[in-house]
Amino acid sequence: MSSQFLPFAAQTQVQPIHEAGQAFVIRCIPDPFTDERINVGVCVVLPDGKKLVRVIHEPGRLDCLYGEKAHMVVSMAKISQECLLANKPAPTDQIILDDPKPFYNMSAEDALNMIFTDQVTVALPRRITTKNVKIDDDAAIRMVIDKIKAIKGLDDDVIANTPHVLVKTESGIVRPIHIPLQPKVGVGTIRSGDYAYATLRTHLMDSLLDLECAGRTKNTGKMGIFILRPAHATVEQQRQTDNAIDDVYFRAPKSLHLGVREDGEALAHEINEWAETV
Repeated sequence: MSSQFLPFAAQTQVQPIHEAGQAFVIRCIPDPFTDERINVGVCVVLPDGKKLVRVIHEPGRLDCLYGEKAHMVVSMAKISQECLLANKPAPTDQIILDDPKPFYNMSAEDALNMIFTDQVTVALPRRITTKNVKIDDDAAIRMVIDKIKAIKGLDDDVIANTPHVLVKTESGIVRPIHIPLQPKVGVGTIRSGDYAYATLRTHLMDSLLDLECAGRTKNTGKMGIFILRPAHATVEQQRQTDNAIDDVYFRAPKSLHLGVREDGEALAHEINEWAETV
């Protein structure tokens, strides 16, 4: 892209050019040893200081490049979004913010979407979409969390204010983890079961590692994984889901609470009961 985010639009008459704001690309370095940089998002800053941020929310084409580690890149993208909106600096050197450049004669939303489409090519989906609408992890989390809020209202003390955090492991490596459920005592996560065996197993193993890491940091052994199973799965899909869950649960500590439901509201009720159990 050119050094300035200047839209090229055919106009019937000359209009005065005015700077509408500034924008910059968010990059991350998945592997510090290779120093390879990947565009993972865009931030637009308006003259009054207000920020609009858009980042990747699923691995997309990163799966082809990094396999299971692609989810770490997505986590860092989401962490960068939270830091920018909270006016905090990037928490790790693996997140790079480009120098802001001006854009002209367009709304902040249009600039954000245009630059994101042009610069963040890893956001393009890797798989071919089908007529069947699948529920991914992000959709499952939103659905169940909305149910929890509806049940508990203002008394909610289960949902994490900051689900994406960076934790330093015993070996000194900074690990991004995602813990959407953080009651006073315990850590938990929500996952969609609407994936093939290998993908679901990888997601659950990642969640188990995140929970164990967060549990050590929070000094608690109370952990929970709550899975929203697809309601209209075929017999073969149900078998793959069960096998992936069994493979991970077999390796989990005995203190892990495993909840599997096809209904989001039922899963939300189980989460609340788990959170209230000492």
